[in-house]
Amino acid sequence: MSLRRLFGRKKKDEDEKKESTEVKQAEVAPAEPEETVSEEPMEAPAGLVEEAPTEEITTPPGAAIPYHDSLKDRLMFFFSGESGAGVEAPDEFMIEFMAMGERFHIVKRPMGGVELGTGSISDEDAFVRVGQELIQDLLSAASFEQFSEIFIQYYRNPGPGKFIKIELRKAMFDLNRRGYARVPILKLLTGQAR
Repeated sequence: MSLRRLFGRKKKDEDEKKESTEVKQAEVAPAEPEETVSEEPMEAPAGLVEEAPTEEITTPPGAAIPYHDSLKDRLMFFFSGESGAGVEAPDEFMIEFMAMGERFHIVKRPMGGVELGTGSISDEDAFVRVGQELIQDLLSAASFEQFSEIFIQYYRNPGPGKFIKIELRKAMFDLNRRGYARVPILKLLTGQAR
């Protein structure tokens, strides 16, 4: 019986050695070449093709907008989104703001993009003052439409601490001829929105 145990153990040891050498060889063995994939594009059945968006993603009208912690950021977001559509039309515009005790301006130079700056500027098209207590209401608006409603409400019916005052520094006819009436955010900021 001791011989069987001896042979049985020996057989088990040999089996374990075989398995370990097979595993080592499998790890060292080069990988088999993968199947080659045809480089010709496959055509999808009609109606199943989705086109990838080619431009940057913007929020659709009426959709919720992201949080902004300042009126400057909120306005720049509107100029770059749907509410700023057609902003290329005016050759240039300059609007100065006074909000939260700070002056800043949004400017578009001829053949340039929309830029945000601090401080006052000369020869602006309009000057917009926003009451301190109204800032939070404007920042909490969930869409451009809601922002517009709040803006128009306090432009038409100002109250203590909640007001919007717009001073046009140039004639409305000139501003509309330069394209202000075609851009929703410019139309709102000059008091033309209904």
